[in-house]
Amino acid sequence: MSRVSVIFVTDPMCSWCWGMAPEIERARRDGAAEFDFDCLLGGINVGSSGPVSDFARARLADVWRRVVSVTQAHFGSGLPPGDFVYNSVPACVAVEAMREVTAAPPFEFVHRLQTRFFTEGVDVGNELVLIREAVAAGADESRFVGAFRSPATLARVRAGFELAKAFTSALPSVQVDVAGKRGLVAGGYVDAPTLLESVRGYLRRVGAP
Repeated sequence: MSRVSVIFVTDPMCSWCWGMAPEIERARRDGAAEFDFDCLLGGINVGSSGPVSDFARARLADVWRRVVSVTQAHFGSGLPPGDFVYNSVPACVAVEAMREVTAAPPFEFVHRLQTRFFTEGVDVGNELVLIREAVAAGADESRFVGAFRSPATLARVRAGFELAKAFTSALPSVQVDVAGKRGLVAGGYVDAPTLLESVRGYLRRVGAP
């Protein structure tokens, strides 16, 4: 019998997802005997093409302050300098490419990109940066680049965005898959104990074996 899959909807450039990252790892550790875990990419500012304005930078700084007040997450000095475009599509495509290369849920690579972006101010939307990070994480460069530049990878990422938003526009969020049927158990930040109990409660409600 296949196990229940708990799916974290996240994004390498989502501030609240970064705040929840330790709780995701805690839930994966504490729930490993009960559940399988996977991630789905949500997408941040996927239509943006212009540099982030000073107003948007100030507004995001306020978001970061709120994330810190709730989660105690560490942030660096700010967004990448210059004409930085805040659009997570390239980073999400890189994460999906890493999934293809490793044949495993790419939690570690998501966290790696989050760390570079939020604590070091690295532009993880830059292709050369993403290739460098993938290779440093152990990926074969040729295989990664092929997957990263493949239209099929981009198509899967965009389909994932739509699947995520079919349940909620909140990021992060958590879905449960029981025998191919999905349901939403959390929309927004939640700590690991609450999350795991929410999953168990959901399973009781739907009568999952």
